[in-house]
Amino acid sequence: MRAITYFQRTVYFPDKPEKARFFSRLQSGQWEPGTFRNIARFVDGKTTYIDIGGWIGVTPYWAAQAADNVIVVEPDPVCFGILTEMKGANTGEVKLVNAALSQDERLVLNSVGGGFGSSETSALIADDTGMTIEAKTITIPELQAMARTERLCLKIDIEGYEYKVLDQFRAIDRKRTAGVLLAVHPQILAASLSGPAVLRVIRTASATFRLIRSLRGFRLENPSALWGAIRKSVSKGEIRGFDLLFVAR
Repeated sequence: MRAITYFQRTVYFPDKPEKARFFSRLQSGQWEPGTFRNIARFVDGKTTYIDIGGWIGVTPYWAAQAADNVIVVEPDPVCFGILTEMKGANTGEVKLVNAALSQDERLVLNSVGGGFGSSETSALIADDTGMTIEAKTITIPELQAMARTERLCLKIDIEGYEYKVLDQFRAIDRKRTAGVLLAVHPQILAASLSGPAVLRVIRTASATFRLIRSLRGFRLENPSALWGAIRKSVSKGEIRGFDLLFVAR
């Protein structure tokens, strides 16, 4: 295992040479510093941290050092194997759930980037390898019932499928949840749509509005992230993703 220290905490990862560049960025504090600031802000010893889309454990095992307990949801088989391998080497109480967030009984996931294990595994788009798996699913009410504490914090990063689970977002307990960190991937949704580019942009913008509305009852703390993404999308000529933070009112 390889010890990586980032944002004042050390997490042990399987030593994978192909991730050397990523680990370097992580250790230097260049990778998503805002995410860690927000987790530190909302997660303490009285909080259950629910990480939906746990990838290779970067955020959940870091948060586990402060949280009462952590629940990690990850359907990608390679990533889930890494999460399992890490469990014995890291501190904190972490429950791993090999599933995808969905109200459907089963969900087909597609590899992106040549195989599974990427952070881009998606239910919306696939790469030319054609690799797919059928994942078990879990819902927000089921995750909330598993939480050991009254106070919750959620991070959701599900590569575009956030647009398909609005009913799940409406089910988040507004009284128990201190914060929701939501990664939004409009570029993935747009890539999954058919038709002229202008129409796809319009449909994606409308879907993004509905997505934000699904978290009514929370306060959107960083609307500037949305407007910044719109400006970058216009200037670069391509749709850009962004991270939103919803906090308890």
